[in-house]
Amino acid sequence: MNLHAVQLIARTVLLEAVRRKEVYSVVLGSLVLIGGVMTIDFFGLEGISKFYREAALKIMGIATALTVIFLGARQLPREFETRTIYTLLAKPVSRLEFLSGKLLGVLFSAAFCFGLFMLAYLIGAFYIGSDIPWGLFAQYVYLQMLQMLILASLSFWLSMILNLDAAVTISILFYLLAATLMSMATYLYFVVDPATRILLSAIIWVIPQLSLFDLSEKAVHASAWGPLGLGTMVTLTLYGLVHAGLYFGLAVRSFRRKPL
Repeated sequence: MNLHAVQLIARTVLLEAVRRKEVYSVVLGSLVLIGGVMTIDFFGLEGISKFYREAALKIMGIATALTVIFLGARQLPREFETRTIYTLLAKPVSRLEFLSGKLLGVLFSAAFCFGLFMLAYLIGAFYIGSDIPWGLFAQYVYLQMLQMLILASLSFWLSMILNLDAAVTISILFYLLAATLMSMATYLYFVVDPATRILLSAIIWVIPQLSLFDLSEKAVHASAWGPLGLGTMVTLTLYGLVHAGLYFGLAVRSFRRKPL
């Protein structure tokens, strides 16, 4: 694989994302949340302050996820629409390298967006004198980025087999409803017939449980939680990489079959 070509494509995606106004509009919303946290703490309601900090982290994660979905889903359709993909693939760049660069660029863009969120959050936390559990907080950031990798890979694949609007809609529904679907499948597993159990087992294995990557509650209520163990982090990493690899592999397969 030509890593230089992958890097150049990723850099182009990142620069384009940085120049767009949508990212900064989303970050501005986080600053409003941080201002709300400061106001709550001003009245000395520490319990409510923790609740709002947790809510702020969750909303920041959701906003970043939606940004990744929109950015990832429109990468390939836009290349076909503007016909720039023909110029890119006319160069010595394989389809795998092209998709890898796009995925890496979306991931870098997610890191940029989430980094702005975290900077705003930390400034607010320091302002109100909140302690930051750095070990657990670092794990929270890492797992959030792993979740973004899964969502970016999924949106790439869906954008290859569906139109842009459908790819975005299904990706958002997947992100918002994955935890609910998993809970429902787990509950129904014990009350359905054996044939249906096989189907539910397949759903549980194929659809990743994105809630596993959300440590926002633990990061805020760190006094009751310690950092996750190395074995748990390795397991979550492998779990995330397997699902991201599955969706990215399907995206590559669909892209190779797509006529140019």
